Amino acid sequence: LGLSAFSVYAEQAPIQLKSGPSNAGRTYSKVYITSNVDSVIIKKIIVNRGNCKDAEYLPWKPIRLNFGSTYERIFTGKRAGTPCNVLEVAVDTNQGAWTFNFK
Repeated sequence: LGLSAFSVYAEQAPIQLKSGPSNAGRTYSKVYITSNVDSVIIKKIIVNRGNCKDAEYLPWKPIRLNFGSTYERIFTGKRAGTPCNVLEVAVDTNQGAWTFNFK
C-alpha cells in the first residue's frame, strides 16, 4: 500500500518545456520554459547534453519565473554553422533538476 501511495504522489516538474524554430536563422532553435508553480528559479539550461550552446547576446544568469510565466532562450550547434536540433533539455532549478526529451 505504501508503494502505491508513493507513486500517486510522485513529484512533478515545476516547469513545462517546449522547443521550436527561431527567427534568428535555420541553425538556431528556441527553448520555452513555463512555470507550473508560484515561483521557481531557473539556474541552468543544458541542451542536447551540452552539444548545443547558448546563442543569446546577453550572458546567462539565473531567472525567477512566477506561475504561468514563460522564458525563452535561443541555442545553436557548438560548431559555427551547425544547427541545434533539440532532442533533450536538462534544467537545473531551485526545486531540483529535470530532463525533458523531445521526439
